[in-house]
Amino acid sequence: MALKQSVKFKAQNIHCENCARTIKNALKDDFGEIEVDVASGVVSLSLDPRDEAKFKEEMDDLGFSVAEKLACEN
Repeated sequence: MALKQSVKFKAQNIHCENCARTIKNALKDDFGEIEVDVASGVVSLSLDPRDEAKFKEEMDDLGFSVAEKLACEN
């Protein structure tokens, strides 16, 4: 079992709290608790590194493409 890491991603098209709520509600079953900073467009969560591609794909499907990975902590 791989350890989850705390990661932050810069995402595009996050403009309001409704955008943040959409992300949190749509992805919570697969990825658990997700924090979204609307002002910066930063999405933070604990993620198994093997699930990073799945996370990015699901974000893209929601219309919030991931621009870059900002940080990763064990």
